[in-house]
Amino acid sequence: MAGQAEGRKTAGIMEYLLKLLHKEWERSGRTKAGIRMDDAGGRAVRKQIAEEIQKRQGQLETEEMSFRQSMGLSKDNFILLRLAKKIKKEGDKAARREAGTAFTVELDKEEYRLYCVMAKKGEA
Repeated sequence: MAGQAEGRKTAGIMEYLLKLLHKEWERSGRTKAGIRMDDAGGRAVRKQIAEEIQKRQGQLETEEMSFRQSMGLSKDNFILLRLAKKIKKEGDKAARREAGTAFTVELDKEEYRLYCVMAKKGEA
């Protein structure tokens, strides 16, 4: 009985810590770089981000991996979601100003790192 209660308490603490981690991952850091794109480019990047998130989520659900690896993939997914939100927000602002207007998206270090990785994949 004591072991089960202790296990539930530990599980509750882990859930709480994961919620805190998710909140932290949703927040962007200091701006390190800016990327300039037009509406079509923004849509293409958002599509690529969605595909990448789906691929990573599939890995989380099907592959056997360590806790550390799964947390790394989860963090990357949160960063990619943050990036997609920023691109959508800036694209919508630009569209309200004038159709076909280019816009700049400010990225933090993590977002820029993942954007560069995806850009390299897109070139290949």
